[in-house]
Amino acid sequence: MNETQSNPFQIHGVVQGDAFTDREAEVARIRRALTEPGSKLLVYGPRRMGKTSAVLRALEEIRDPGPPAVLADLTTASTPVDMSNRILTAATKAMGTRWQDFITDLVNRIRIAVSLTPDPVSGTILPSLDVGLREHPEDEQRRTLGNVLDALNEMALARGTSLGIALDEFQEIRKFGGSTAEWDLRGVIQRHQAIGYVLAGSREHLIQRMIESDGALYKMVDKLAFGPMDPAHLAGWIDARMAERGVPGRGAGERIVQLGGPRTRDVVQIARRCFDLARTRPLQECPERAFQEIVEEEFDLLRARWGGLTALQQNVLRAVAAARQGLTSRETLRRFALGPSGTASNAAAALVTSGLLVREDPYTRGRVSTPTGYDFDSPFFRAWVLQNTLTDIGFPA
Repeated sequence: MNETQSNPFQIHGVVQGDAFTDREAEVARIRRALTEPGSKLLVYGPRRMGKTSAVLRALEEIRDPGPPAVLADLTTASTPVDMSNRILTAATKAMGTRWQDFITDLVNRIRIAVSLTPDPVSGTILPSLDVGLREHPEDEQRRTLGNVLDALNEMALARGTSLGIALDEFQEIRKFGGSTAEWDLRGVIQRHQAIGYVLAGSREHLIQRMIESDGALYKMVDKLAFGPMDPAHLAGWIDARMAERGVPGRGAGERIVQLGGPRTRDVVQIARRCFDLARTRPLQECPERAFQEIVEEEFDLLRARWGGLTALQQNVLRAVAAARQGLTSRETLRRFALGPSGTASNAAAALVTSGLLVREDPYTRGRVSTPTGYDFDSPFFRAWVLQNTLTDIGFPA
């Protein structure tokens, strides 16, 4: 496939290069935080907005001989020791050759049993905490996280420089001790004057608790709410990317943005499918067809997700999809068999916690709220519910 035919829309992995657009202000602020010792920036917003891509773009813009900066993704960590190892790996890859005797100095300062193994791809020697520590009590494991960050702060101070550390999905620390773990993290990072921290997260209900008056991050972090791109910019960018690859006509971008909603990845996923369809049919037909193909492609996954819910949760999703009145209005409670209003509200709250629903979204920049006060996190799941479950209760398909 030649350059004019290749699909210009990237949805897999972290978006980089010319597949990344907008976010200049956000990237600049992240870059400043990573290069200012002692700074602490919280970057928060819904999933699939492009936060990680923006952090990586900021890292790309921090060039030698400036202070080093690293990103540690904590998403898959199963223990606090795993988090410590993620940070060790990221720091070693970024600074192992920049700071003299980096590994020796690091191991001496951590004062914990450390294993040294070569990276299978690059051959770089990577330190990791002894695997046996993963079986220790959680409070002991959390101290290893503090030890690692303390050591990196001391190393930066000793070298007369600073270090930027971005922790992606940092709120996962809560899995290992609840609010106690959050306060432990605060105690560690607030004493580091040689490190500029960026704490990025998408589990908003957890992050909101952290920044409230009794939360661990209250008045300690600057806050950057990471919302949707400007719809007009995103639509124009989609049209321009298509034109660059030889797809004639304009106007598809606006419709794609409307269908995809506020999450950047959802919009780009539709654009990617639309581009492929436009090779064999008129462009104006492609946005709706692309959207529907994605719903059909994800049918089994969405059906399994539906099947894992309680009957009450399923009925709440039906009510939100139909979106005719408030969730706890008398008519909605009756029509969808939701029981008392408190029961319906609790079921909706559980769906928000699980990530299937969102409350009135502060990031939608004027998007009209649904009558129920809730909306689906995924536009594709909402379409699946509309198409496959409302006939069960007498709604037309």
